[in-house]
This record gives sequence, structure tokens and C-alpha cells, in this order.
Amino acid sequence: MSRFSLSARLTLFFSLIVLLVTTTLSAVVFYQFGEKINQQIERNLTDTADHKAAEISNVLLFERTNLLSWRASSVMLDVVVDDLDKRITTELINLKQYYQLQGDLYVFNAAGVLIASTQPDVLKTQLPPAWQTQQDYALVFKHEVPFINGSVIAHVTALKPPQLKTQGYLVMTHSWEDISRLLAPKDSSFALHKAHEGNQGSADLFTTTGVQTIEINDDFSERPLWIFDGISYLGSISKSVSVGDFSFQIAAFMPKKLALEPLLELTKNLLLAAALVGVPMIVLVSLLSRLLVTPIKKLTATIRTIEDSNDLSIKVPVSGRDEVADLGHAFNRMTTRLGELFHKFLVVEKELEDLNLSLERQVIDRTQQLQDALLKLQSAQTQLVQSEKMASLGQLVAGIAHEINNPIGAIYANMPPLEEYIDDIKGTVEFAQSCMDGPNAQKLNAHMAQIDYTFVTDDLAKLLNSQKQAADRIRNIVLSLRNFSRLDQGEVKTVRLEEGLDSTLQMLQHNYKDRITVEKDYALNEMVECYAGELNQVFMNILANAIQAIPDKGRIFITTAKMNDQAVVSIADTGTGMPDEVRKKIFDPFFTTKEVGEGTGLGLSISYGIIEKHQGMLTVESELNRGTRFIIAIPLRLIKDA
Repeated sequence: MSRFSLSARLTLFFSLIVLLVTTTLSAVVFYQFGEKINQQIERNLTDTADHKAAEISNVLLFERTNLLSWRASSVMLDVVVDDLDKRITTELINLKQYYQLQGDLYVFNAAGVLIASTQPDVLKTQLPPAWQTQQDYALVFKHEVPFINGSVIAHVTALKPPQLKTQGYLVMTHSWEDISRLLAPKDSSFALHKAHEGNQGSADLFTTTGVQTIEINDDFSERPLWIFDGISYLGSISKSVSVGDFSFQIAAFMPKKLALEPLLELTKNLLLAAALVGVPMIVLVSLLSRLLVTPIKKLTATIRTIEDSNDLSIKVPVSGRDEVADLGHAFNRMTTRLGELFHKFLVVEKELEDLNLSLERQVIDRTQQLQDALLKLQSAQTQLVQSEKMASLGQLVAGIAHEINNPIGAIYANMPPLEEYIDDIKGTVEFAQSCMDGPNAQKLNAHMAQIDYTFVTDDLAKLLNSQKQAADRIRNIVLSLRNFSRLDQGEVKTVRLEEGLDSTLQMLQHNYKDRITVEKDYALNEMVECYAGELNQVFMNILANAIQAIPDKGRIFITTAKMNDQAVVSIADTGTGMPDEVRKKIFDPFFTTKEVGEGTGLGLSISYGIIEKHQGMLTVESELNRGTRFIIAIPLRLIKDA
């Protein structure tokens, strides 16, 4: 198409018509409806300002009513003794929490010294000058005091019992930041204006770009347009609202640009309507021009379509019997032949892709099978080594326990008679001492002093007690060894594992009740065939270790569940956890991380044997400084002859 073609001239002509109609309609709309929209916006701004003023007034009146009520409380009489028993402080804290106050409460004595506050770190502060008033109640507008961050509004009332002079002051603050949130601009900007004479005074203006101080010196009815930071606003002010002797107003502003948006939107709609009329006309002109295009252009368009879509089935529409028609037929035959060859190529390519995907899946499946087999083999090897180790140690410790038990039994049996004999000897010496007098008594006393008789008798009692504790320690170790070597004994019962867990927690409650929270998720709730007493011993060992692993406050999580005909118990803690080198050894007999004398190192070894006896598995997961988790999995029913 040339620059001055018929199609170009028709398009330009109709575009000028649409532009002329659109401009005329826009001018009429601005002239007829602009003033009405401004009046409606002014009414809306007045309603918005009144609503915001009422909202802030309700907050301040609510606080004022509460403050005047609280000052009559009998607790406030303690102001005369400077709140020695802290009753006023407690009352202030309770009031702040109950009423969810935004600010703080303060009580000053008659000398202006702060004696009670919901801010305990500011006691003994002097009454700020802004809060000094002779009135029964005063509301102090936006101001700052040294011991409060940011600006506040303060309610001040005198504590003055009947027939007495002022004993102090009760003050409630409300953060200016909260007032700022109430005035945060959404569709409109707001200015909080403290009224003086008429509508004059300074105000804080809240806009989307921040807060600034403005001066209101003219009547709003005479000055509907305001300019702040180079931006024009429409504005209106609320009625004056009073809280006590304090009055204020709210001014609402809306950017003039935003106010004119409905008018601009209407204009855009008119332009759109004009476009909807003009575009079809332009399209019609374009269609007429296309009727003049030669068949060569159709062929060119078809070639471009095939190039873009790679679709060789597209044919060139052919009409007539001239050379152009022959060219079109030849082109169609060529695309048909190319399409057949391309189809054969795609079939071969698809077969190769399918074969490649099949081989990849086979490799992935075989690799996964090998990995699963390796994991099962490693797990079986670990369990076999542990089982053989436990069986060998069971025989060894049974013999050791028997050999130790005989001599320690004799020692333990001789302790009571030995204590009685020592008591008899002490009694005899004291009796002889009381029966002697003269030189014999002096000789006896001298001999007793020479051997330090009092120290010997006292130390002898300590030695016997130490011997007894050592014997008890050895007997407990022997008992643990015997339990370790007799895991095949016990009575099979059908019980709920949750009951055993709860009873174990009850026995250990004194060790954790003030610092550890136990969270339970019991989802098993099914009878389990087991050696109940031995399982409770496992629960006791694991829970005791979990409690000891939590140095301060923490949590223990206990869950039960049923998985594939197995009862699964998980006990996790938020304790110190353990490194891998410790985790790998915790089921070894006599391995312990505790101090000498605090543990035998047999608890978890015995627990492992008990779970193995139940044809189950005991596993552990742990991460240093993150906590530990023990997982017990046993069948719901014991397999006979297993």
C-alpha cells in the first residue's frame, strides 16, 4: 500500500470524524456535570469528617468516663502513703490489661512525684508541667513528656477525697500514634484540628505521603480549594466535638485529581463508545480495499502462514486459469509431497523417543531396586550384629551378676549386726565412764582424748553409711545385670500401650511438671499383646533420658499409631540431642555419657533387648542441639515360635 492510497485516505477521514465527536461530548460533560460532582464530593467530605470526629471523640470520652470512675476507687486512697503495699500499681496494671488500653496509667502524689505506673522503670519521676492543672479534669492535647517515647494525648484528674484537699493526680495517656492510625488516609486525607476561635488554628495533616503541620485560618465555606506541597485538594471540616473543656474538629481532604476521576471515567467511556463506532467503519474501509489485492498477495500470505505454523496441509486458494493459477497448483503439489516426507520423519522420530524413554525407565527401576536391596541388607546386617552382641553379653553378664551377688549379699547381710555391735560398744564405754570416779575416770578420759574417741565414733557411723550406700549401688548394678540377662522371662498380657505411657509419666511427674510440657497424640487405641511390665521399663528408660536431656524448659511429644499391623510409639524431646558418634553407641551395654555413679549404661541396652524380644525394632533419630526421637515398633500380636 502506497503512502497516499485510497485505504489510507479513508482511514484518516473517519478517524478525524471520531476525534471531533469525542472532543465535543467531553466538553459538554465537563461543563454540565463538573459543578454537581464538586458539590457532592464536598457533602461526602463533610460526612466523612463528622464520622472521623465522632470515632475519635468516642475513644476519648470512653477513656475520660473510665478515668473519672477509677479515681473513686478505694485503692486510690493509698496515694497518701505513696503506694507502699503496691496496691495502686497492681490496680493500674489490671486496668490496663482488662481494658486493653493503648497508653499507660500514672499516679502522682500531692508533691508531684510518680508513685505508681504501668511503666515500672519511670517511678520517682516528677509531674510534667503539661499535666499540672487546677481543674477537676483536663485533657491535654498532643504533647511530649521526657519519659514517654513519641507524642501522646493525656487525661488528667485530681485524686481528691470528699472534704479533703487534693492528694494526688491520676493520668491516662493515649499514644498519638494510635490517633494517627485512625486518621491514616484511605480514600481521603485527614487533619486533626484543635479548635480555638472559629475554625482557626494549627492541625496535623495525614496524607499518603506522610504527616505535616498546616495552618487553618479561613472559613472552609469560603475556601473550598486547598494546596499542600503543590497538590490541589477539596476540603470540608466537621462540627466541633468536645471532650470535657477540650474541643477539636476533623478536616477531610481529597485530591482534586481524585475527585475528578468519575468525570474522567465518564469521558473515557465516551471515547470508548466513539472507538466502538469508528473501528467497525475503519474495518469496513479496510475490507473494501482488500478486494483490490491481487492473487499474488494471497499466495504470499499463504506462504507466510505455512512458515509460521509449519503446517504443510494448508493450500493456496486458486481461482482462474492464468499463470498465477498454474503457480498456485504447482505450489500445492510441492507442499503435499513435503508433507508426506515430513510425516514419515515424525513417525521415525517418535519411535526413537519411545525407545529411549523405555530404556531410561528400565535403568531407573533397576537402580531403585538395587538401592532398596542395599538398604535392606544394611539394616539386616546392623540388626544381626546387635542381636549377636546382646545375646553374647546376656550370657556374660548373667555370670558376672551371679559372682558379684554372693559376696555383696554377705556384705549387705552383715551391715545391720555391725551397726548394732558398734552401738553396744559405744554404750558400754559411756556406761563405764559414768561408773568411774577419781583416778580411773581421769585415766579413761585421757585415753579417750588420746584416741579422739568422739571423732572415731562419729567417723565410724559415716564410714558405715558410706559402705551401705556402696553396697546398695552394687546391688542395683547386679539387679540391672540380671534384668539384662533375663529378657526371655515375664508374663504376656493384652494391654493398651497408652495406659503404660500415662502411668510412667505419672511416676516421673515430679521430675518435669514445672518445666516440661508433654504433648500427646494417641491414635493407636488398640489392645496389644506384649510383656507389659518390660515395655513399661522401656518407656521409663526413654522418658527418663528425655527429661534429663532438657536442661531448662522444653517439650516432650508422645504419639501412638497403627502401621501395617504394628503398634508404633514415638517419643521425641526438644533437648540437647547428641552427635552421630554417641547415637551409634547408645544401645551398647555400659555405654553412658553421664558422670561416674549417675548411670550404669544398661538402660537402653535392656530396652533394645526387650523390643527385640517383642519381635520389634527400636530406632533413634537425633540432631545436636535440636532434640532426640525414639521410635518403638512392635507387632500387635506376638508371633508364636518366633
